[in-house]
Order: sequence, then C-alpha cells, then structure tokens
Amino acid sequence: MPREKTLARRERPEMEVYEPWNTFRDMERMFRDFFTSPFPLLRARQWLMPESRLEIMPDVDLRETEKELILSATLPGLEKDDIDINVTDDRITISGERKSEEEKPEEIYHVRQQRYGLCRVSYDLPTVVKPEDVKATYHNGILEVHMPKAEVAEEHKVKVEVKD
Repeated sequence: MPREKTLARRERPEMEVYEPWNTFRDMERMFRDFFTSPFPLLRARQWLMPESRLEIMPDVDLRETEKELILSATLPGLEKDDIDINVTDDRITISGERKSEEEKPEEIYHVRQQRYGLCRVSYDLPTVVKPEDVKATYHNGILEVHMPKAEVAEEHKVKVEVKD
C-alpha cells in the first residue's frame, strides 16, 4: 500500500527524556485545544465558558531567585505596543491582542492553525513584590518580566511573662 503524503511531518527523536510535568502540560494543552477547536460547532460558546473567546493562551514559566521573581511568556506575533502588564504586590496580569491578517480572496488556505485574538492571563505570585520596580523586555515573541521581591520584616520574638 503506498504511503499517504502529508503537508507536515514531525520527526521524533529516538530517545526522549521523561519529565513528569510534561503529562500535566499535555493535559493542559489538550484541554485548551478542545475549547478552541477549528470546528465552530464544537467550540465552547461564551455563555458556556466566558474565557473561551480568548484564543491565545501563552505558555508561561514563573521562577524565583533570591532577589526576584521572573515570568517568561511566549506571545508570538504580538507587537510590544499591544501588550499590557499590570503588577500588584501579589498578582500579575498580562493582556494583549494579536490582530488577524486580512484574508485575500485569491488565496486558499490549506492549513490554518495560527491564532488571532485576545490574550489575558493572571497569576497569584508566591511572594510579595515591588510593583514600582518591575521591568519587562519583549524580544522574538518572548516576554520576560522581572519583579523584585519586597523586603519582608524580620520576625522578632518577644518573651512575655504571665503573672498570676
């Protein structure tokens, strides 16, 4: 039987490293894809899941060093002026919009997987930060936000004597 030709083909490495968190990432990706399916009748309606109209869900890493929290988010196709970052002392919200390209009647799409639309994600931060000192860079579709940790007052122990 002749082999079927495909438009795209992914080669898998002979040996993959097992990472336990990949299972959760795959589940999240499957759940996200289910609600943003290319089949309009299967797409979640706004009344069913209000957040489903958000078509872009960035992959996010939030890591911590001794002095700061660093959030990295993939936002391909967005212009830096279309990204808004709001940081409070214990929460970060990133929002933006990727504007769709105008379809040309003389062009026929054989595959169309790029997503356009709104993006909005919020995360509770694991520690208090200084919002006024936050710095962000955006390069090659990667947003990186550096949030310095706030000074935490040291705990002072005081011995209280109880008198009868």
